[in-house]
Amino acid sequence: MSIRFKAFSGAVLALALLGLQPVGAQQQQEDPRKRTDIDKALGEQLYQEQQARRGCKVALCEAARTKAAQGDNIACKVLKTWPDVDLKSKVLKGAMEWPFGHASCEASITIDRKMLAAAMSEATYEAKIGKHDVTCQLSTKDGKDKHALTFSIDPVVTFEKGKATKAALHWSNVGGTTIAKSAAWSATAVDNTFNVLQGAVIEQINGFFVGCDEAGK
Repeated sequence: MSIRFKAFSGAVLALALLGLQPVGAQQQQEDPRKRTDIDKALGEQLYQEQQARRGCKVALCEAARTKAAQGDNIACKVLKTWPDVDLKSKVLKGAMEWPFGHASCEASITIDRKMLAAAMSEATYEAKIGKHDVTCQLSTKDGKDKHALTFSIDPVVTFEKGKATKAALHWSNVGGTTIAKSAAWSATAVDNTFNVLQGAVIEQINGFFVGCDEAGK
């Protein structure tokens, strides 16, 4: 089973970012328990994960809005599950095949408060986010088995007047079961060389902080 680069890298990018959309975004206001395209048990799981992530999002948005360098760094453990229907319709958007079922990813995220304040306030700033390890479980389509996927990202993002303008993820330490690892290794190697995901990363970052501004109004 093969996965072409564009499809897999787009999905992995979404998984790596772990769904940290701003708290004011419309999709985060929706209660997954009311969805009719997934079963009730999955809907309840998504709701519990959503509530658990809220504190992290609020902390990031508050730090970005106030631009205050004082205080502890922002640290959160984040778990995000993506139903296969969402990966197909919201990430890949019919362009490529997603050969797995649901996907769950977890990471411990640490953001330096001084770095975030500088990124939001200085005319030009290169933010070295720091290395983060991500662990994922990709279910098979029938839900009877899972493929493990692990990787690290060490993002560097250039901000100009509070907006991301350049970004590189710097993937490393790709591991897991053979099928997941092989596809991820090919995708991440291409991105490390040609930085093809830069536009998508910039869009996600700027979209997050725009949502923070809207939520604070």
